[in-house]
Amino acid sequence: MTQLTLCMPSNRDLRHSAAAIETALIYADKRNCQLVVSDNSGDPQKHAHYQNSHPRLTYVVPDGDSGLQNMAYALSKVETPFLMPMGDDDEIYGLDEKQPIDLSNLPDDVAGVRPQTFVWTNDKGVQQTDRFSITAEDAGGRLLEYNGKANGNNGLYYSIYRSDLFKGLFSLFSQAHPTRGGYCDWALSFALCAAGKFVADASTIYRYDLGRWASRSGLEEAKTSLYRQAGLPDTAEHFSALLRFIDVHVFLTALPLAETERRNAQTANARLALRTFLHEVTKAPDQYDAEVIYLAELTGQTPDLDTAFQISLLMIDRLQDGLAEKYVQFVKAAGGAA
Repeated sequence: MTQLTLCMPSNRDLRHSAAAIETALIYADKRNCQLVVSDNSGDPQKHAHYQNSHPRLTYVVPDGDSGLQNMAYALSKVETPFLMPMGDDDEIYGLDEKQPIDLSNLPDDVAGVRPQTFVWTNDKGVQQTDRFSITAEDAGGRLLEYNGKANGNNGLYYSIYRSDLFKGLFSLFSQAHPTRGGYCDWALSFALCAAGKFVADASTIYRYDLGRWASRSGLEEAKTSLYRQAGLPDTAEHFSALLRFIDVHVFLTALPLAETERRNAQTANARLALRTFLHEVTKAPDQYDAEVIYLAELTGQTPDLDTAFQISLLMIDRLQDGLAEKYVQFVKAAGGAA
């Protein structure tokens, strides 16, 4: 039985996406898996080249033209127990001399399988190689472990996941998140780490193209662009840690975790993200208005996590009026009490 589907939303034209698609097809042949390409590029040459071109390829064109719709449509075509998201500027390779992990025999406490990730730029080649696993026994420990090992890039996102887990979380994000912003990939990765362990697969290499994220100027420009595309003001960068705290907290509400594990993970998330935001307000108060400064001080004095979360919603409303109410609806969609 085929266990895995590579899932690629693609917006680049044929010339700029061919390498990603071709390496994925070679990988699919080697590993007996499928490839779904949802293409909103509008490139007729690409359509003609890939339509009905390969038995392992499902090539589709979504109705909408947004990146979110493209990913959602790709996921809707996945029928295997496992899936792996893939960028159309990245490449994937299977090493013949290494034994692949048997997905059909993964322990129940494993949420994902992460390849060797080569962090790459066009100018300088491989900048970093990540081979780490996530093995902490509890959900909060896995959040802390990933935070310590990520080293500034979110390459873990491009891993193999149990399809029900990934599709369920992405569906909540795409249908109910207040901004549906591209900046939320970090929050999704932290939540997925809380869901289970990640084992390392030495037989797969994933070449992750940093692209515009490679330089400091490009990084700042890219982050600003993601917030603008999500309908947020440029000052959203000052609230990034708070946004991540709130998003991860809500995603954890939706995961099939025992309640003690959920609270454990939400507490770890507050330690990582909320504490970071409170420190940033203290360090640079001129970047925030008086109400945020007051509420941040109040949050720092609040030992109860649920109360701290409610105050955080008040602070996020100072970023954009009405955002707190949208998050209240997001919490309800996740199955929590707002």
